[in-house]
Amino acid sequence: MTSKKRRQLPGWLAVCKVQKLDEDQDKSSGVVDDGGALSLSGENSCHSRNQDRSSSQKPSNSATDNLETKLRKFDNKVIKCNSKEERQSQAAAEFQKRMDDFLPEMLFRGTLTYSCHKNDCNALCEDIESNLEGDFLGFDMEWPVTYRPGQQDPTAVVQICTGTKQCYIFHLSSMGCIPPQLNKLLKNNNIKKVGVGIESDLWKLERDYDIQVKTIVNNSMVDLGQFANKVLKASENWSLDGLVRHLFKKKINKNPEVRKSNWSQYPLSETQKMYAATDAYVSYEIYQRLLNLDKNE
Repeated sequence: MTSKKRRQLPGWLAVCKVQKLDEDQDKSSGVVDDGGALSLSGENSCHSRNQDRSSSQKPSNSATDNLETKLRKFDNKVIKCNSKEERQSQAAAEFQKRMDDFLPEMLFRGTLTYSCHKNDCNALCEDIESNLEGDFLGFDMEWPVTYRPGQQDPTAVVQICTGTKQCYIFHLSSMGCIPPQLNKLLKNNNIKKVGVGIESDLWKLERDYDIQVKTIVNNSMVDLGQFANKVLKASENWSLDGLVRHLFKKKINKNPEVRKSNWSQYPLSETQKMYAATDAYVSYEIYQRLLNLDKNE
């Protein structure tokens, strides 16, 4: 379709468009497709593949008006892409979306320990500190999403991963505090706490509970985004999912229904537990991968 006020469509798109219009017109008028194309008079005329169709097959005025409306809507969609850069950006986003469907999901498949009592948490943290094989923990936190500007609900869950086969979920909202041994574990300068955006998480933990995090931030915290930029010689604003995609060619579940769920409600669902454990596990794996890359430089 050509028009002084409209963009000239590429040849392949014009053909597809005419074919679609033929099908729509034939269905509405009962005309059997004989390989010809519909021809409209005036500014919206279509150049058909075969112009031998007889005048008796021309559409009625009402059908023509209907098709012209469809053409106008089609053109409006094309015109919305105002620049080459915009079209390229939209094409790239669509390509990435389709590629993501083929990425395998990274999941925690080890032992998950769920703790919601202070005494139980103390015993577990004491055991972690005594028997930790490495010198770092995967760390993350969850809290209910609030839609009140400038306000956040208290941290409900702290999850840590001690290895590829073991994760712990501490349900702080059920305990009402940070138990002493968990406090001690987090402040242990010999054990690094690794995660994406971990510094802001730790300061939130201080605001929500009776814990001082300055020593953790200064001595035993590793922000995976910053560490990744150092190792990869990049300057990206990494998310957890972004690092997983880049380093492992996998994806993680960021279903908003789970991410924005009520993390303070007891007990957590199995879906919530798996979501929380996977985040801590992925943080652990990312740090291990970055350490290996750093050593091989």
